Amino acid sequence: MGRAGGGKKEEMIIIGLNSGTSKDGVSGVLFERLKLFPRAKVKVMREQEFAYPGWLLEKIKKTISEGGIEEVARLNFLLGEFFSDCALRLIKQSGIKKERIDFIASHGQTVGHFPGLIKIRGYNNRASLQLAELSVIAHRTGITTVGDFRAGDIAEGGEGAPVLSYPEFLLFSSKEKNRMVLNLGGISNFSLLAKDGEANEVLATDCGPGNLLLDELAVRVSGNRMDKNGEWALRGKVRREWVRRFLAHQFFERRAPKSTGEEEFNKDWVKGIISGFKWNKEKDGCDLLRSGVYAVAEMIGKAYYENYSDFRLEEVIVSGGGARNRALILELERVLGKRMILSEELGIGLKAKEPIGFGLLGELCLLGRAGNLALATGAKKQAILGKIVPGKHWGELLSKFKRSGQ
Repeated sequence: MGRAGGGKKEEMIIIGLNSGTSKDGVSGVLFERLKLFPRAKVKVMREQEFAYPGWLLEKIKKTISEGGIEEVARLNFLLGEFFSDCALRLIKQSGIKKERIDFIASHGQTVGHFPGLIKIRGYNNRASLQLAELSVIAHRTGITTVGDFRAGDIAEGGEGAPVLSYPEFLLFSSKEKNRMVLNLGGISNFSLLAKDGEANEVLATDCGPGNLLLDELAVRVSGNRMDKNGEWALRGKVRREWVRRFLAHQFFERRAPKSTGEEEFNKDWVKGIISGFKWNKEKDGCDLLRSGVYAVAEMIGKAYYENYSDFRLEEVIVSGGGARNRALILELERVLGKRMILSEELGIGLKAKEPIGFGLLGELCLLGRAGNLALATGAKKQAILGKIVPGKHWGELLSKFKRSGQ
């Protein structure tokens, strides 16, 4: 896996688009892929966060909580329009001619993730649903678009998450250090990259809620969408009983690899826990936020030590919005015993890693190469991840891949 063939090396100019479980908007990155195998090398040309307008955020939340089939279908096309606008704005801001963009890779917006295996009339069933219609993006921009990356892994018996372990291997694997690549998004997850190891040796798992918990606590304490930089949490002290309540969920007893989402950890879950606390916003708010941060770090430590304690961890590379939370970084350094290396120290922005990762998955799909890792998702075998909607220059793109010999 991951060996390049002969032929001329061709760089690619790619747009990666992603919106995570935090649903705060779309992260967009326009980048040049200078090298793909055996280790990826990229040059970020433009990155931008596109916040969802209030009306669209409310529509997303309402559709997830109570939408019928018509609402889901309409939201899919509506998000396709918004993601298209994000791509076009990114191109305009970069100053690069649209014709130079080889393809767009869009993860879309997750509205449901159901990794638990059930039987329906003898059929195995898992499911995950991401919205932002690929055909709309391709037709509005005129650029070949790749997306729907999780379905291929689920079709091969995986949970469809964590889905970026192979791109993380390509971007961050080291010949000298055993590394953890830790994502602090709405859900926290990590990939473990053994020094001088192969892609099929990568281990990965979701750990539990990250910003899904911390942002909801911030709303309840201050009315703000987040505790910026963890400033409020830094003023508080840990209440162990509160931490125990946050950790009292059956997800944490499951063996890795495993995945989760807002279906298990949402505002109703948070409300159900803190309704049993005796607390006052003014007096105890900072303690609540610090206890939440402590709990998230413990969830990550639990996932690592109870499943992969023999890995001999040497470095931790952190990305995602939660990496800006100084209180969380302090607790993670306590739990893991290592300094947290921010991905931006290695040239990849905290919110850029996932769009770049999906860009690499998109290229793997276009090459007809597998993008999943069985040890990361529990899949039975490797699978090509993604679906393709050709753009105006589809033939030229195919010729470019043919010349590259990859």
